[in-house]
Amino acid sequence: MINFENVSCRVLKSISLNIPKGETVGLIGKSGAGKTTLIKLAGGLLAPESGRIFTLGKDPVENRNLYREKISVFIAGTPLLCRDDTVSQGFEIIRSVYGISKSDFAKRYEALSARLSFSKYGSEPVKNLSLGERMRAEIGAALIYEPELLILDEPNIGLDENAKFVLGQLLSERRGAGMTTLLSSHDMASVPKICSRIALLDKGELVFYGSTESLRSRYTPTNTMSLKIEGRLPDLEDLPLEKYSINGSAISLSYNSNHVTAAEILRTVLRQTAVSKVSIKKPDLEDLISKLRGSKNEFY
Repeated sequence: MINFENVSCRVLKSISLNIPKGETVGLIGKSGAGKTTLIKLAGGLLAPESGRIFTLGKDPVENRNLYREKISVFIAGTPLLCRDDTVSQGFEIIRSVYGISKSDFAKRYEALSARLSFSKYGSEPVKNLSLGERMRAEIGAALIYEPELLILDEPNIGLDENAKFVLGQLLSERRGAGMTTLLSSHDMASVPKICSRIALLDKGELVFYGSTESLRSRYTPTNTMSLKIEGRLPDLEDLPLEKYSINGSAISLSYNSNHVTAAEILRTVLRQTAVSKVSIKKPDLEDLISKLRGSKNEFY
């Protein structure tokens, strides 16, 4: 679907990356890492200085017009809806440009506006909307013509938690229908909930590409399990734990998930006593990225 072959452009250095059809990939990294540049390259808005890019099997710059109905690109700060038009007028322009029948468009608009809650301000000029309201409408505009590839730059800006949840639902549903998504975000909490893969950029270099679980397994495999015991205390000495503490009936233990699984720990404990409550905490993505930035020798 998207293939970068040793691509360099601006801050990006020799990026090689393949995103298969149907994946939802989150592009993360601090400001200046090259996220927006990569997004623009994938969408044909920039040409590489060296290397080759294939999007849907072809050069995205040379075939930009052919891809009009197949690729939807939303770049933060570059609105899809004209600020002087009403929301409804902006969507009607999109309908006309992409040749969507009025009946199909009406169904799609009704469904998206209901879920993203922009139907109530359809008659409002875009310039009068709050940032969150405008972002809901812009996301709807990016999805309305049902692209094969959706490219989003910082789609969570201005969205409340409910809107972020709905966006995740929509992308998951579209992924199930075969749509591929590439999105950049500073929102570390939302990315693993939305994306099937993570691409981490640091100073223009791709330092990791894979699932969130693979990222954790490689760099921060230590999880914390909390147990509430309803019986005698279990013997934990034979388990390969990093550490554990006992406070009455509460047990907290840390373990390397590459060495022992949560299921193995629980089986050992349940053979000895009853457990009324179990919770497992994994490192969150923001903490993980902070660790990677401070430990560059691990991936250079």
